[in-house]
Amino acid sequence: MRTVLNHFGNSACRADATLGEKDVACALRAHWLSGISALFIAGVALTGCGPQQQAGDVSQDKQQQKKITAPQDKPLASFQTNLLQTAFDVATAIPIVPHIKDRSKAQEAVSTLSFELDQPQRALGYIEKIGDWRRGAGYADYAFYCAQHGVTNQVQHYLDLAAQIAEIADQDWRRDRIKIKISRTHTLLGQSEQAGKFETGVEIAESGKVARVEAMLCSENEFAEQMTATEALVASGNFDLVRNALYVYTELFNRFYDNTDRRAKTEEKIKSSWNPLPVFIRIELLMELTKFSFSHNDSSEALRLTSEAKEIFDGAAWKPQHGVPLMARLAALRFRCGETNAARTELRRTLDLFTEKQAEIINIDKAKTLIPVAEAFQITGDVAGALAVYKPAVEAAIENPNSRPRAEDLSAICLSMAKHNIEPDEVLWARIREIKANLGDPW
Repeated sequence: MRTVLNHFGNSACRADATLGEKDVACALRAHWLSGISALFIAGVALTGCGPQQQAGDVSQDKQQQKKITAPQDKPLASFQTNLLQTAFDVATAIPIVPHIKDRSKAQEAVSTLSFELDQPQRALGYIEKIGDWRRGAGYADYAFYCAQHGVTNQVQHYLDLAAQIAEIADQDWRRDRIKIKISRTHTLLGQSEQAGKFETGVEIAESGKVARVEAMLCSENEFAEQMTATEALVASGNFDLVRNALYVYTELFNRFYDNTDRRAKTEEKIKSSWNPLPVFIRIELLMELTKFSFSHNDSSEALRLTSEAKEIFDGAAWKPQHGVPLMARLAALRFRCGETNAARTELRRTLDLFTEKQAEIINIDKAKTLIPVAEAFQITGDVAGALAVYKPAVEAAIENPNSRPRAEDLSAICLSMAKHNIEPDEVLWARIREIKANLGDPW
């Protein structure tokens, strides 16, 4: 910590930074000089002043290292790359002071989707521009991606960078979030001793997350042991541990899908253990199992699980901002199960419900409520319908007079379209650019 503070106070803004990085770094240094707290300075030190000895200047490090193999970005449609970049630019437009948390969270969402779209180098470029502890989480994610794809010569380097940032995180849960991500990579590589070191002592909310990776790798002979360990998490009665444990069961459900007895046993464990959890998490769990059934080309099982989720949904009362997205997602699953007409009817009902109840939804939640509806239209093959929903979602994003929530919603909309392979038409592109250009005070 002392090294970071001394270095930050004595350094000029980095001359070779991009314009945005220099602006951020200089603004943050000014706040340090005006008396900002030491813990915040430690986080700020990650954004661009000096050689970044604690966070790790990856660009400088790359120049010093010999050329090594790295996972490469796969081909992606140009409109998708434009959407990703627009999402990141919009997120980065949010001022660090006083909105660094929101800014970094929105930036992280872009890097996360980049990994999902097999764009690891693009993701890494975004991660390097994140200005707080989430950069460390991003480095750990990059290491995990490398490990998943067999490029292990870069893994330790990025785990070390993640660990350095974890050491200066200003809150325990942030430190633990990074440590758990480091631990899961060691677990994936079979390095149980190293994994245990990073998992030891973390907060309860993070405990059990590494077990999901262990479940993905579970061998036939380890099934009983894994089940016993997961049952112990459930027996604790702690909300976070129970929730994490049930997602471990979903991974075992997938891992041993072809063994009908084991698959049934894990499903039964989920359902007999979920009483402490809210209804929406129970539905999420069933939808997770449904997706695994799809991955095994088992549409009949997927339909059964989707129907059970729909039954639970119908038996509960929902505020529109919570109910509408779930209705849309369930309709999309029904479509994938082969119930095309019923799914499309349900989706139209979902959109009608939003129209009827939108006055009850506060402006900051409207765009988020519509995004899953647009995605569901795309899944059902109705591209025009999807665009017809994204357009009012964009307008809903600017109902709030402040630019921060506008930027968050616009970035999320761009990510949604990139993920679901939806190309904006010229009208929508023009509106996105217009809103982006007009972001500014008040934030």
